[in-house]
Amino acid sequence: MDDNDQPAPPLPSTRTPGATRKGVETRARIIRGALEALESGGMETLTTRKIAASAGVKLATLHYYFDSKENLLLAVLEDLIADMAEAYRQDMSMPSDPEERIEALIRSMWRYVQRTRNKQLAQTELTLYALRTQGAEWLAARQYNAYIDFYCRLVFHGMGELTEEQRKIGTAIARFMLIGIDGLILQNFALHNNGDTNEGVETLVIATRDLLHRLRSEAGIQPG
Repeated sequence: MDDNDQPAPPLPSTRTPGATRKGVETRARIIRGALEALESGGMETLTTRKIAASAGVKLATLHYYFDSKENLLLAVLEDLIADMAEAYRQDMSMPSDPEERIEALIRSMWRYVQRTRNKQLAQTELTLYALRTQGAEWLAARQYNAYIDFYCRLVFHGMGELTEEQRKIGTAIARFMLIGIDGLILQNFALHNNGDTNEGVETLVIATRDLLHRLRSEAGIQPG
């Protein structure tokens, strides 16, 4: 990891890190510690010492489970996406019509954003770090490809294995939603104007539904 601390040598083990129950719990604690440190202070203060302290583990233990900051941040990203997916599952219904599902998804996305301000800032920090750090650009690409794939599958949820045309449409819709949501997040956090943001959410719902309707019509996919 790029800290002043020198990585400690791996702890002797014949198992893959995290293979035991205790290992799984320790790994999860480190990930939570990294996320807490990221949320509270951003990337500039995200050091191995702070992560270890937040997780309640020794530095040697942290380096045993994660041999680089990028690998740890990837695990944090995966944890963020899992948390988001679970929140959506509990929060939103899944209408059978894809256009209605998009509306429900966008509204659920925004409710999640409003509940998780620090997580949203952490994800932005993670993206900027990856884009600014030579050799870590893959992390930003992995981050957005994961979001796109997640939303793409939700667009046609419950309709069996996606066809190539459905995947193409779902990807376009996912990209469009992310553009809108990312913009609304920054606008809302910067201006603290919920009225304008709520209007923006409604506009995004209408625009995304219209885009899906057009793409499906162009592909010869009938509504319903």
